[in-house]
Amino acid sequence: MATVETPSAGIHPPGVVRRPLRWVPVAGALLGTLAFLGDELPGLAGQLVLMLTSNGFAWGAAALVTGHLVRQARRAPLVATVVLLVATAMYYLLILFVSRRWSGGQLEDGSSADTYALFSLARAAGFWALLAIGAGLVLGLLGHTVRNGSPRTSAAAAGAAFGLLAAEGLYGLFTMAWTMIGDSFVQAYVISYAAQVCLAMAVVTVLTARRDAPVSWPVYTASALSAAALGATVWSALDAVRATGF
Repeated sequence: MATVETPSAGIHPPGVVRRPLRWVPVAGALLGTLAFLGDELPGLAGQLVLMLTSNGFAWGAAALVTGHLVRQARRAPLVATVVLLVATAMYYLLILFVSRRWSGGQLEDGSSADTYALFSLARAAGFWALLAIGAGLVLGLLGHTVRNGSPRTSAAAAGAAFGLLAAEGLYGLFTMAWTMIGDSFVQAYVISYAAQVCLAMAVVTVLTARRDAPVSWPVYTASALSAAALGATVWSALDAVRATGF
């Protein structure tokens, strides 16, 4: 009687291609490095780099796109999380060893504040690492669902992704609405926040358009509006925590 051979553990069935993920640490390191450079570059160049790489949209988009690119459902959120964790580690390692902006401060009694500054740096790195884990898992899963879900599920995921990516920008625009818009400093922030919202819409639209199946746009609209309101509320809480020293 003939036997049917099953694929061994190291062999993938026909049609299933596991692409190497060597680009994952590279993407994370690049994101973290660019965010660090945005802090260090002076003038307009620094502001432009910060707008593109050091905000909720940029890091969230990195996780979303990663989840979209990874074919396996279980791997997508994990790989997206790795990208954000590598970016976080790279950013704080560059601060620790390159800019060393934690060093040189003094306490009121004239003693060195380096120990306190290092503790604050470690606390901030831990806080953002935890946030990277949460954002990576959620947005990585959403990115995969946008590409592979049913029309309604994909639309709901796309709307949720837009709300999360645009959250910081929407919250910033809301807070800036109560300030003097004629101030050039305020104008720069308004432009940055508006750009985040527009870029969030562009990224989600492009990823959704790459689907081979249709999308339920009414579901997308309802999901986007709900997620945008929730995301802006969550970002206000994060901003309150960040104001304490993170």
